Amino acid sequence: MNILLADKTVESTSGDSRNGAGKSSFVRILRYILGGSLAGILKSDALSAHSFCAEIDICGAGVINRVERPVSPKTKVYIDAVQISVEDWKRDLSDLLGVSDVVRKPTVSQIFGQLARDYFEDPLKTYRNEGNWESGMRIGFLLGFSPEILVKAAEIIALEKNQKALRKAISDGVFGSTTASESELRARLAQARKTRDRVEYSLKGFRVDEQYAVHQVRADELSRAIRELNDEGLSLEKRRSDLEAAMSEERPAIVGAELSRQLETMYAEIGIIIPGAALRRFVEVADFHASVVRNRRMYLENEFAAVSQRLEEISLKRQSLDQDRASVMAVLKESMALDTFRSMQKELADLDARVADLEKRLELVQSVSDSGIRLRAMKSEVEYSLRAEIAEREDSLESSIALFQQLGEEIYSDRRVSLLIEATSRGVLKVEPRIDGDASAGIQGVKTFLLDLVCLVSAIRLHRAPRILVHDSQLFDSMDDRQIASCLNIGARLADTHGFQYIVTLNSDRLAAAEAEGFDRMNYVIDPELTDAGDGGGLFGFRFF
Repeated sequence: MNILLADKTVESTSGDSRNGAGKSSFVRILRYILGGSLAGILKSDALSAHSFCAEIDICGAGVINRVERPVSPKTKVYIDAVQISVEDWKRDLSDLLGVSDVVRKPTVSQIFGQLARDYFEDPLKTYRNEGNWESGMRIGFLLGFSPEILVKAAEIIALEKNQKALRKAISDGVFGSTTASESELRARLAQARKTRDRVEYSLKGFRVDEQYAVHQVRADELSRAIRELNDEGLSLEKRRSDLEAAMSEERPAIVGAELSRQLETMYAEIGIIIPGAALRRFVEVADFHASVVRNRRMYLENEFAAVSQRLEEISLKRQSLDQDRASVMAVLKESMALDTFRSMQKELADLDARVADLEKRLELVQSVSDSGIRLRAMKSEVEYSLRAEIAEREDSLESSIALFQQLGEEIYSDRRVSLLIEATSRGVLKVEPRIDGDASAGIQGVKTFLLDLVCLVSAIRLHRAPRILVHDSQLFDSMDDRQIASCLNIGARLADTHGFQYIVTLNSDRLAAAEAEGFDRMNYVIDPELTDAGDGGGLFGFRFF
């Protein structure tokens, strides 16, 4: 047993508090070193350049390794100064804990979430929103159940959620109105398919006279030719618009005598006499530029004229084609065969849509039914497997149940204590620690204490957990002094008996009260003792916010 003590010193002021000494931070640091996420208080800027280290007998063979994990970057770990990724570190720990390579559940974080808790409101949970199946999987693993069977509960929960979401989507009309049963939908679909096939057969056997077919082909050719002219016309309209814009930007330059006069006037106004040679050079450049502008404008005007002419040709051609097509369509419309043909085509399209809709609805209803059948089968299979494991591990489980009861009655001589283990109909392993009496916070704390110890003893025997258990002082906050003394005595005894390190963080006054109730602190209190004296007495050696 190791007790990390927070002591109130004589130098402490009324504003100091052992709650800020760093007991809970120690637990969070340990979790972080062992592959967990960075807790809120450890994200402080004051710690961003620091690393946390621990000397760990990783394999339990007396070989000490130095494990270091910096606050930043969080993705690196150093084992005896050799860098590896956090994912590799967690994978190594999983292998050491005997976690299945197939399912990789429970995770290292889930296991250490129980063995080094920072959540104490529920003995079964390691965080507020943890699902019952997750709790059952973690505790079941520590008690010796097969991870491959325990993880099936996750599949069942996921299937239940999907089925519930699908039913809600159907009831909300997301996929249209689907209130009919599977048998009713199947009957409607059969009828719709029969009607569709009949209309399709009739349509395939429909005959028109030869002249009608010729007119139809001619109408299609005329429509295609008009579409091609329309496409060309749109392109030419865009070209003509661009040419108009380009011509409007072309401006005639000032040349000849007018340019010479303007230059002489401008330079005279600023008091400079421009030489004749320079003036002639200006005039020559202006003349050249003017010729370029004239040539450019002449090209644009010619191009514009060509485009305009082609547009007129297209317009005339399109009018001619429109007239031809109108004549052909008039002949087609006068035929009763055309109306009948179009009517049957529309009817067939409507029937195809109805068949497709009924097929989709039937598929949805079948999906819900099939998932329900699979869900029931999976639940039965997993429940049966769990029950078989309970029977197979009867001796081991009985030992854990008896230990829980024995330790509980050592703490409460006047209460009935029991540990219930059963397979639920949802495939979830249900573990329920019970202590008769009110559901006070103190009793909840004792349940947590007992469950953690029983799980660790079982897991050590099965080589499924490290030989370490950490209990923060928050676990003991609601217990009375006699209960705390009993818990500490039990923890110290079992640590010696089963060879694990039991770390407890405690306030000095609670330790003193436990000693008064029969706990012998011996040499359990380790250095350094945390104090709330000034800024340097806490875990980090300085205050930060």
